[in-house]
Amino acid sequence: MLEQKPSELAGKSRFAAGAKQHGFTLVELLVVVSIIALLIAIIMPSLRNARLQGKGTVCYGNLHVLGQGLTMYALDNNDAMLPCRMPKLSDNINWRVHIAGGLKYRPTFLAMMGSYVGVPAFEDPQPIKNSTDRYGEAGDRQDYSNDVYLCPAVAHWTDERNGAYGYNYHFLGNARLIDDNDPTSFKNWPVSLTTIRSPADCVAVGDSMGTAASFATRKEYVNNGRNADQLGNEGFNLDPPLVDATNGEMANFDKSPQSRTAVHTRHLGRGSILWLDGHCSRETLEALGYAKNEEGIVTFDGSNRFFTPDGRSYPWLQ
Repeated sequence: MLEQKPSELAGKSRFAAGAKQHGFTLVELLVVVSIIALLIAIIMPSLRNARLQGKGTVCYGNLHVLGQGLTMYALDNNDAMLPCRMPKLSDNINWRVHIAGGLKYRPTFLAMMGSYVGVPAFEDPQPIKNSTDRYGEAGDRQDYSNDVYLCPAVAHWTDERNGAYGYNYHFLGNARLIDDNDPTSFKNWPVSLTTIRSPADCVAVGDSMGTAASFATRKEYVNNGRNADQLGNEGFNLDPPLVDATNGEMANFDKSPQSRTAVHTRHLGRGSILWLDGHCSRETLEALGYAKNEEGIVTFDGSNRFFTPDGRSYPWLQ
């Protein structure tokens, strides 16, 4: 029998050991990476939609809480609906309102609603325009301190003037003045809750995009900002679909160019709406009666069927 040399045995051993080792080829790695990328592409939109739906649910919860405050305010004030915001007077002192936490200079409807459900709008409410709170915010531009006043889809919209939720002030509580020398010459307030024919079909509060609705290019939100093309600007005012641009009313009626607010469809193409009877829904702009042009600008010629007290479509006129 021929004997094998040790070197030959060693060579065979190394060869045999090498034969048992197996790595991925470049093609196999590319296939695995492609499959993973495909799965991510399939899963990510679902996860994003689930996250956005969750934010929409929280938004509903906020509006339900505030809706209770709206009803309680009417019960406590001879059936009167809330004013959108008390008017601005020259002395900057009048029209303070007692809300949760103390006197507040010109509070919006949100702060007054929240007072009735025990949810303070501000940690340090200010009674005078030019006073500042502990965060350095002026008395007329304070930031909401509680999440119930904030839409979770735009949680950084905290400014009481440039807020996330707007009020159907045209028909439910326009407390602007007809005569600046008469501090009680309100344009359309108080409004009695019992005059609303069908509360279930009348918008009370909704997600608001602010005056940016009147612009094709909408700039990002700015806290304490005042530019009409910025999202959220004057968001506490919710203008209805049909506005008379000559004799009517809108958020920036006396500005140039005129600009109006509208519902913001930030929840998967829909906006959260609190109806006057207390129920909530998510609606498209079109379903609410708003009209847009080819540039996406919200025009003045929609239908006010879901904003008026009697369910008919007409603009509010002084």
